[in-house]
Amino acid sequence: MSKEGYLLSSVKNAMKILRLFSVEEPELGVTQIASKIGLSKSSTHRLILTLLKEGYIVKNKDNSRYRLGLSLLALSGVVINHMEIHRESLPILKDLVKHLGETVHINVLEGNNVVYLHKVECNHPVPLLSGIGKRNPAYCSSAGKVILAYQKKELINKVLQSELSSYGPGTITNPQKLRENLLEIKHKGYSISIDELHEGVVSIAVPVRDYTEEVIAAISVVGPKHRMSEPRFENYVQILNRAGEKLSIQLGCIETVKTR
Repeated sequence: MSKEGYLLSSVKNAMKILRLFSVEEPELGVTQIASKIGLSKSSTHRLILTLLKEGYIVKNKDNSRYRLGLSLLALSGVVINHMEIHRESLPILKDLVKHLGETVHINVLEGNNVVYLHKVECNHPVPLLSGIGKRNPAYCSSAGKVILAYQKKELINKVLQSELSSYGPGTITNPQKLRENLLEIKHKGYSISIDELHEGVVSIAVPVRDYTEEVIAAISVVGPKHRMSEPRFENYVQILNRAGEKLSIQLGCIETVKTR
């Protein structure tokens, strides 16, 4: 078996182990696990050691059996957060389209990319710009930058140290200029991107916070430059900010978010 095939097989078997645990069987021993997934005890033990190291399972020292670890709880929290954002944002996005007349999105950050979690189109959308589940580089979209601006320095540095390719004539590819842009966005509380991801396109985004008051998403509006002209930017920002504050409160953020 090739190295790639071996790794893929190991990942599949590790997933099988995690799926064995249930409410009825919250703890399992090595022999039980090996029998259930059809592997030798030695191979099973190697997989268990890896899962232990990453915190996906933990060992009960009293009986030497294993149970699911807290790392999975962190992952489930991400899924639940996304589901809650998806559910709570739809009425707000629909209302935004009525007021702004352009397509709006709810976006989340995954790694170095921004992902479109939800989308409500206007009557005359710009084709092929976005879609639910689509990923775009965070550094050249208004949504990606407004989320990124509030993240920890380690993540920001990681993005700045990556390859900053040009997607549109307005893409910022200089790391220092991008860092300054992110600081400016954090200071203002919103992001405006012109010709960055696509030429001739404007997008404006504001942050969304959860109950921890951390920025976990962004609401953005996107449209062509001839419709989203600069004199209208202030109005877009004001309406988006009210929507961002409303969604943040619905996600459990205290109302002091309005004073940030």
